[in-house]
Amino acid sequence: MDGIPPALDENELVRRLVSIGWRGSRAVRLGPGDDAAFLRGGLVISTDMAVEGVHFRFDWISPEEAGFRAGAAAVSDLAAMGAVPEALLVSLAVHGDPSVAVELQRGVRAAGDRVGVAIIGGDVSRSPGPAVVDVVAVGRARTVVTRGGGEVGQGVWVSGSLGGAAAAVTAWSAGTEPDPRARKRFAAPPDRVPLGLALSTAGLACAMIDISDGLVADARRVAGASGVRIRVDTGAVPVDPGAGDLNLALEGGEDYELMFTAPPGAGSRIRALGQEMAVVLTRIGRVEEGKGVVLEDDRGRHSAPGRGGYDHFAGGTP
Repeated sequence: MDGIPPALDENELVRRLVSIGWRGSRAVRLGPGDDAAFLRGGLVISTDMAVEGVHFRFDWISPEEAGFRAGAAAVSDLAAMGAVPEALLVSLAVHGDPSVAVELQRGVRAAGDRVGVAIIGGDVSRSPGPAVVDVVAVGRARTVVTRGGGEVGQGVWVSGSLGGAAAAVTAWSAGTEPDPRARKRFAAPPDRVPLGLALSTAGLACAMIDISDGLVADARRVAGASGVRIRVDTGAVPVDPGAGDLNLALEGGEDYELMFTAPPGAGSRIRALGQEMAVVLTRIGRVEEGKGVVLEDDRGRHSAPGRGGYDHFAGGTP
């Protein structure tokens, strides 16, 4: 209809926002478009926002758990770059009882303690609703692993298991209590900073991303940044015991595991690293010529995945 702008999905909105804000800078080695920005001098900086009613609900988890989850999500971006965390900044907006901000801050502090960093500043404000937690994570690295390092012939790997957090949300949205294992995956995302650093240092991760919006959606981002196609062997995808649903493992988000591409023949080294760090690392596919993501079942049949993942501007619940 004339005069009504077309609907924007999240990817298009981000593209437009970047086109307005980013004009290049000699101080920046890597700007928008990856898990974090990389500045000359080695600083790695990312920001992550959690909004009540979109990313969490207080009838699902406590304010302290919501703060921990927000802090862990921000740090996960550093893990995906192979960076070492150095500090956090936290901005809070709350409605109703202002002591909720104290509980949220305690949660973020616990996430920082887990990786050995402090909260060095931030901001606080009253909100008419909902509550908002914005965490800036600052890290350091000599070099970073980006989303754009995927090349034909590389293997595709993931850490841990997938779908647990999405299973918890599915249960809550249906008015039931989730499996305790799924609830834990939602409220307490894993710390993959040591793994990201080890993969980067050993040259075992060529491209890497943390799985925040779902395996399919984030694999599509790596494929796009690398100019390749990623083929996912659905039978190899590690489904979280609290989920038990392949679709949730493929399209659910909020797992904050790492997906990475690795050089051919690196399997034994990767599995040895996983054993050393007590993290299951699973090869789930390969990089090939083409675009996007394709799914392959245990009979060798191929299918194109749906959009997959969570889009903030496509409706739905957290």
